[in-house]
Amino acid sequence: MILTENNNAWDFAKCSPEIALLPMVCFEPHSDDLPLGTDSILMNAISRGVAQRLEETTFLLPAWPYGTSGYLSRQPGVISLEHETLWHVVRDIAVSLNERGIHKVVVLNNHGSAMTGTIKPIGNFITKTAVRQLNYEEPGIQAIWVQPFSAARQRLIELFDSAANELHVGAVELSLLMHLVPEKSWPIPEDSVPDVNPSYLQFKPLAHFSQNCVWGKPSQADAQKGAVALEAIIDGTVKYIQKTYRQLEKLSEMAA
Repeated sequence: MILTENNNAWDFAKCSPEIALLPMVCFEPHSDDLPLGTDSILMNAISRGVAQRLEETTFLLPAWPYGTSGYLSRQPGVISLEHETLWHVVRDIAVSLNERGIHKVVVLNNHGSAMTGTIKPIGNFITKTAVRQLNYEEPGIQAIWVQPFSAARQRLIELFDSAANELHVGAVELSLLMHLVPEKSWPIPEDSVPDVNPSYLQFKPLAHFSQNCVWGKPSQADAQKGAVALEAIIDGTVKYIQKTYRQLEKLSEMAA
């Protein structure tokens, strides 16, 4: 069962959610052509799909709309939070849920990238630290974070030749948009895969390496592949959540 912001207080009192999903996105340019709210479109669909497949009664929170977008600083339309601000957002929401008896909190930390695994986040880096500190400092809480593209990394690489080298506005993102909003004729941004390691974004913003702020090959986007990718992303994310909580349960039993 899924509870959302559309349910009332009685629904929550009667159903007692066991787990909460907190989707987090970034409000930032996706080339000069795609919506600033691209991440919201993708993560609303992904988080809804994940919530539908979890066995527990699930509280699906509204997506938190702003992240840390420093690598897109000075670009038109971007809204970026300080790392400390996002830390407190994650902490305060999780603590509030924990106080109301929802101890399992899953932060869907934007969509991430198939460029990396589930150890190191792509974007909103402070979320990993915030989740760790919650588990250390807040009694009873079991908080985890995951980036859905990373959880489905292998399948996305099989679907898209460019997926392992895509960071922003690539074939995966645009394919999902094409699938989720088929009535719109989406423009295809020009491909750009900078010949540098993404770690250099710690020193220079994305515009320094890519004129149109693209790091990927959106020309390879395809709506049908987007449908397959969405299924893989949801499935991979659910499996990651279930596996992680099984492991945490075993750790608790060992400590008892």
